[in-house]
Amino acid sequence: MSAADITRAAPRSTTEALRYVPGFTRVESSGGEVNENYTMRGILGIEYVMFMEDGLPVFPTMHTFFMNADNLFRLDENIERMEVVRGAGSALFGSNTPGAIINLINKTGGPDVRGSLVAQGGMGGLARSDFNVNGPIGDDWRFNFGGYYRYNRGVRDPGFPGTRGGQLKASITRNLANGYFRTSLKYIDDRNQFILDLPFSDPADPHYVPGFSDYGSMNTNEANNISVPTPDGQLQMPLDNGLRTKAYWLTADAGFDLAHGLRIENAAQIMQDAQEWNALVPGDVRTNDAALTDYLTKYYGTYYGGVLRKQGAITTNQKIDSINALPGFTYALKYPNVLDANGNPIAYNNPNGLLAPGSLIHVSKPLSAFQDQLTFKKSLEGGHDLSLGLYFANYSQTNRWYVTDVFTDVADNPHFVDLVVNNADLQYFLTDTVTKVQSSITSNVSNLPATKNGFRRFVAGYTSGEGQATIFSGVLGGSFRLTDRLRADLGVRYEYNDFVQTAQNTAVTPIGGDTLNSRILYDQDVWGTSSYRHFGRSISDWAASAGLNYALSGQTSVYALGSRAYKMPALDEFLNLTAAQQVGLLGSKRNWTGEVGVKHAARDFGVTLDGFFTVLKNIVSQGLVTDPNTGQPIWIVQANPEVRSYGLELEASGRLPNSGLRAVTNWTLLRAEYATCPAGPAGCPTGADVGTLLSGVPPFVGNVAITYGARSDLSLDADWHFVDRRCTSAVGCSNKLPTYSYLNLGAQYVIPANGITIRAALLNAYQSIGLEEGNPRLSLVGGLTSNLFLARPILPRAFQLSVGYKF
Repeated sequence: MSAADITRAAPRSTTEALRYVPGFTRVESSGGEVNENYTMRGILGIEYVMFMEDGLPVFPTMHTFFMNADNLFRLDENIERMEVVRGAGSALFGSNTPGAIINLINKTGGPDVRGSLVAQGGMGGLARSDFNVNGPIGDDWRFNFGGYYRYNRGVRDPGFPGTRGGQLKASITRNLANGYFRTSLKYIDDRNQFILDLPFSDPADPHYVPGFSDYGSMNTNEANNISVPTPDGQLQMPLDNGLRTKAYWLTADAGFDLAHGLRIENAAQIMQDAQEWNALVPGDVRTNDAALTDYLTKYYGTYYGGVLRKQGAITTNQKIDSINALPGFTYALKYPNVLDANGNPIAYNNPNGLLAPGSLIHVSKPLSAFQDQLTFKKSLEGGHDLSLGLYFANYSQTNRWYVTDVFTDVADNPHFVDLVVNNADLQYFLTDTVTKVQSSITSNVSNLPATKNGFRRFVAGYTSGEGQATIFSGVLGGSFRLTDRLRADLGVRYEYNDFVQTAQNTAVTPIGGDTLNSRILYDQDVWGTSSYRHFGRSISDWAASAGLNYALSGQTSVYALGSRAYKMPALDEFLNLTAAQQVGLLGSKRNWTGEVGVKHAARDFGVTLDGFFTVLKNIVSQGLVTDPNTGQPIWIVQANPEVRSYGLELEASGRLPNSGLRAVTNWTLLRAEYATCPAGPAGCPTGADVGTLLSGVPPFVGNVAITYGARSDLSLDADWHFVDRRCTSAVGCSNKLPTYSYLNLGAQYVIPANGITIRAALLNAYQSIGLEEGNPRLSLVGGLTSNLFLARPILPRAFQLSVGYKF
């Protein structure tokens, strides 16, 4: 994709332009500009897709908890083009790349001074300024310098400036008689609002709950830059930092042509990043009475069971089977941050009568890396080529996660809500684990301040750890011209990873003078202790790829590819392990892919049709979810069954001669399903079996982009994206995200004599409510608990206008 292609795509996130690439079955911007979800062929998600800049990974691993690789690059005027290798052919081009590789190529400067200036504005308070200048410094030197600054309150206004910051890039190149030497610097300081799920009703025909609109946001200024008490003092919650990247990359690379057709290239890079993840995360949407029932029977009721044990009302031999809130409980709700004329909190008065239990989360994630890539290339007689690559990397990460639990109402920019339980009777059903005798007790809870300033618990989750990983890999490959029509590509890659991780243990620590297991829950902080867990593991694996291309004619070829690939675990995956047995679960994930296809390229038309089959094994998943029994946030680590997908990919482009009409389209038809369902915890979810559809994967997805430019100065473009219905959770397909599509429109006017380009874009023109994610925090119960549910829709309609000048 050229820079012009990316501009026409008008991506609202760093990855949304990938909708132009067949095989990507999930590409979206529902969460904002960065930290998006993207998936190749239904089963190869964010951790299987590598992003590079100028041939080096933006980070040695593509996914760490609370940070995807798309946080670490930005699209701006520095980009010359974007290259994509997908499927079986990508396994050899980088570490951990069975899905695809996306390589962003930056401008480096040519023999003439060139540059561009672009000013952009739009809905949501968008104001952005880009620049780039590049060219010669004398006969043998070249330079490139550019960047942007952007302010955007957001089309989903969070109640504060949601997105602000920018990027600078610079490079200097020395051209030599037989090669070059280049050094480059990239600096990002950028904050991006992270948009989470929004409230809907009626899964069969989703629409926003009363009082919520297309431009609504569940973020609120009441959650911004507040603090909560901890055993170590006050913890600041900088919600307006959002997804913050404050990082630099310093790179040196060189390439030399030696005698006898040998070329050597080397690139070395250091980087450092003060990464943050800040978000107000809704956990569910409930009526007031249902929310209080959940609180009494799960969130508080489970905790209060421990209080009753401390008091001796429940013995150590008795197991709690279930908890029931007897009818007739009473409660009061107030807004702690909305005051009357006398300075007192006013009573809850939202007409929709809804509450959202959720979490305000702050993650601090400093990380750093060094990587070096050395490549030897040799051209042989007869049209053959050989290459040998060696790669080394060492990266380190520090994790500090703080999860606080809150109550808010359900509205655009909601208010925090305080709850007082006036009177409630809780009934505990018990079984004696020794005698098997069943019994029950009832305990009264009255005048209970369940929250303070909207917090159900000041610190409900705490994670702290540090570690590092070392990577070494080597790849040997070649392209061989077997006949005038037949070419073969073969290669093998070996990789060794060594992981070292230390993580702090936790315990409940009361604050503010309270005691352990008192009746008050909100001040029972989960906090670090003086003991630690230490894990280490070394893992090695290999990948291989083979491909054949046979030219039927000068315009038509058929091809076949096959690969065995792997995905090493990321360092973070060791962070929350609690036992040595869990470490054994973390091996390399294995992927086998086969594909066959035909491609045809004529003067005015090109088409590729590809059939694929891919299997993914040794899957271990982790994540933060809501415990369906306690309502508390918990971290789960679980082995998963094998999955597979198979289907067809169509890519076509064409133009009508002398008409100015050009079209590009791609479509993917697939089925993604469970391949095995072994007995035990690694088996399929309840209700699923071999062949059951996987959650979140559309059976049909496609894109059509049309450009009309009959005049050299004016062009019009339209871009239509289609996504078929998807299952919402891992417990089968009883709940579905509905089919959706959206349309982007654009117009561009060029004034050649002045070098000025004016461009207007209308994004999501017919205000589609395309749901891209169910509620992942309720994945253990199917994604919803009632007819009310949370889901993340694509960004609403927006108008943008830009003026650019090229010289």
